[in-house]
Amino acid sequence: MTTPGAPTGNSAPIKVDNRDSGVGGRQTSETTDPREDGAVLARLPWLTPRRIIYATFLWLVLFSIASIAVSNPFADEKTATSNIDYWHVMYLHGLLIGMVGITLLTTASVFRLRWRHAWILIPLGVIVATLFDTVGGIFDRAIPGTIADQVATWVQIIGFFTLDEMLIVISLAFFLDWRAKTDHSRRLSYFVAWLAGVSMLIAAVMGHIAGWILEFGDRPSLLGSFAHFEGEKLTALDSNLITSHSHEMTVAFMVLVIAASVSFYAERSSTSRFLLLRRVGLSMALIGTVAFTVIYVWSGFTSWVIPALFTNHHGVNGVAEDDLLTGFAMFGGLLALVGALLSRATKPVLPALAATWSWLLTILLVVATGYWIEFHETHFGAGSPAPGAPSDAVFTWFHQDVGLFLMPTIAVIMLVTSRYVVPRRQDLIAWIAVAGSTVLFAGGIVYVFVDQSLHGTGYVLSTIGLVIIGAAFIGTIWWGFVQHLVNDRV
Repeated sequence: MTTPGAPTGNSAPIKVDNRDSGVGGRQTSETTDPREDGAVLARLPWLTPRRIIYATFLWLVLFSIASIAVSNPFADEKTATSNIDYWHVMYLHGLLIGMVGITLLTTASVFRLRWRHAWILIPLGVIVATLFDTVGGIFDRAIPGTIADQVATWVQIIGFFTLDEMLIVISLAFFLDWRAKTDHSRRLSYFVAWLAGVSMLIAAVMGHIAGWILEFGDRPSLLGSFAHFEGEKLTALDSNLITSHSHEMTVAFMVLVIAASVSFYAERSSTSRFLLLRRVGLSMALIGTVAFTVIYVWSGFTSWVIPALFTNHHGVNGVAEDDLLTGFAMFGGLLALVGALLSRATKPVLPALAATWSWLLTILLVVATGYWIEFHETHFGAGSPAPGAPSDAVFTWFHQDVGLFLMPTIAVIMLVTSRYVVPRRQDLIAWIAVAGSTVLFAGGIVYVFVDQSLHGTGYVLSTIGLVIIGAAFIGTIWWGFVQHLVNDRV
């Protein structure tokens, strides 16, 4: 079966009009891949990758609003040592996997991947993975649990395996284009994205094994034997795998977002200025990804404990080695984004500015603030009577839900905005995103270090920031999808 609009065999890569001046300039059809508006299946001409991206995004917005009834993050975690709520975690998986699917499909377009089967399997995979993981997440409350819980768990597992399928397909598509020596496959950002996809697949496998242990325990007994061989209990092995899975998947996804964003914005640039900065940043992301992948695999499957570096106070204070490596990769991503933005210094693309700003705030919230807390653990004392324990408790969930999840999502949405929303509307969406992320960041800092009360200043500012960011998301859906449908029918 051939996807309409998709090249076959060794057809030439699609050309890009480098004369496009960005915001306020001429946006031609050559700035996007025609496969995005070609039917995924010939029998369903209305089912295009562009529509799948926006329909999935709209579904996730509705799903995230519904999450308020499931879990108010501002009220959940009272201390930094609170037990993980399984239902909340699995509900969140529905949101994350849907966003990963959107990112993979957008990445395939940014790098002009030519394997026609990828343009069938990835779009369909986005639909299946998102629906199964979100619907399953609503009812997957415990493991092992009731019959209803088990059914919901296996519904989500289908979605998880579909994500595996998409990661395998896009990795193979990267390989085929590299072997064919396409123009895009010779870029550093291409290899960074390829490696990030492989790292995400490895993290997914660790998650599958951890989930199997949670559900079935020591069956087969080979798992318990392996844990005994490593000198630890099966429960410890499971905990190590969960930790490595979550940490590696999150940061590898962030690296993928960076690679796709830098490639798109720099590709459309009419100048090679700041090329060195982009290369340095991408190289840091590449090296960091290799390093943290190795560390998380090793710490996940063995009893090895990731050491803290630059310690004092008998080792209580200090930054964990994996945090240094992930921070290294994230900072490299920031440099690469800045290089891509400055390469268009005369007329910068405002969504690129919003993406870069959100990434800067991620660095400040996750890396700078996180390092500060780790270097002063005697004061913040996770879960202890230490004076800064309430701050540490708020930071525990805030840096994860906002710094590692929401801020990178803003970068994805800005990439979608750059590709599909008409230039005159990009400005407004970008500035709304900048305003929202700034207010949210300010609220988070106040929440962590100044006022940890449930309905205090930090809570109010954070909520306002979230609402503003939501307005930017709705704007992207409206001007990029709804009006697109209306224009098609007219």
